[in-house]
Amino acid sequence: MQDPLVTRLLPILAKRSEDEFNIFNVMHHGTHEKQISNVFAWLLGANGTHKLGDAFQRIFVDEVNAGRRDGEPIPYDEYSVEQERNTSNSDKGDIADLVLRGDKTGTVLVVENYYISSGHGHSYEGYGAYGDRDGKRGVVVLLCEIVARDEQTVGWENAAVVTYANLVEKLFNRIVSDDHYRRSYPDQYTFFRHIHSQFTKGRRMGDDDLIKFVGAMCASGEARRFSFVPTEVAKSNFGEMLKEQAMERFGESRDLLQRVKGRLKNYAQVLKGQVNEALGSEDVTGIKADYAGIYQWSVGFTVAGEEGESEPGFQLKFGPSAWYANEKDKSWKRTVSASAADYSCLFLTRLKTKEVRQSAVTLLEVLDGLSSDDFRLRDEIVRLIRESN
Repeated sequence: MQDPLVTRLLPILAKRSEDEFNIFNVMHHGTHEKQISNVFAWLLGANGTHKLGDAFQRIFVDEVNAGRRDGEPIPYDEYSVEQERNTSNSDKGDIADLVLRGDKTGTVLVVENYYISSGHGHSYEGYGAYGDRDGKRGVVVLLCEIVARDEQTVGWENAAVVTYANLVEKLFNRIVSDDHYRRSYPDQYTFFRHIHSQFTKGRRMGDDDLIKFVGAMCASGEARRFSFVPTEVAKSNFGEMLKEQAMERFGESRDLLQRVKGRLKNYAQVLKGQVNEALGSEDVTGIKADYAGIYQWSVGFTVAGEEGESEPGFQLKFGPSAWYANEKDKSWKRTVSASAADYSCLFLTRLKTKEVRQSAVTLLEVLDGLSSDDFRLRDEIVRLIRESN
């Protein structure tokens, strides 16, 4: 195949049916952790207007037990549900998104809800101690969309991990098979269909996307597979072939990201000198590139007098780290619109103003090597610093 099939199919396979009506899309709801916590708090309440009783509570408990690494199973109980609870003893607070209290068994589930399975600065020990107060049995839970074990550090590796998709899939399967519920509560059932579409990845393609899929198969010289029998064997063989291609492309792209980071680290010293010279001072004091997880595709620069120089005043981000900062990390307040973002370019972040900007410098240019007389990044950074002072 001259043009790898996975390259043609990836946009189709990854596409979410955004054109299909969904109340969450209309209301721009379900993208912020507080909004998602509200939905799950409603589902977890046994007396909610969903009319499910404690059905979702039981599903949640089952998923917590499945996501725990050790310890006795969490029992069912008549859990009360609370939101936004301060788990620390200080006024500053360390806020847990959800807390479930079981009075009969003395079990307290302290839940941190975040897009990725990360404590992202919260105290695992503090959450656990809060659950253990007054002789109760505390269990710390990470509720998330994406599981990333390398993000679970400083105790969070011991938390039970529960995903939106697993919870919603099990709930929806229960409702679909309950004819009485669907007839008695049609409004709730419709709403659950929207929840299922919003929080699971198993969305069915529309006819237009299926036509694109067939077209991609034809253009890649793979149309003959539609004639293979038996069908199940043909599907399995196709899946294995696609899997092999996807793994190769993924490995190659990860190697590329490492090469970009290596180039940027080498160029950082040149860039530091350029920026200080342009500013007429030695404000840029250091370079930091030892990030991990989703943040690892970043090179940071510390700035004198900012955050005690313990955190980078500005960063160069690219690839997954740029995408995460720009579209998922809500701590960045001024970002590039998703429709305008081009992740083949570098991105700049400014801690002081919580801002993300797109650079004119491309990743390919970084790989080819930025010359010492290329002042584009310098000018972009100097402008970013000056505009925030």
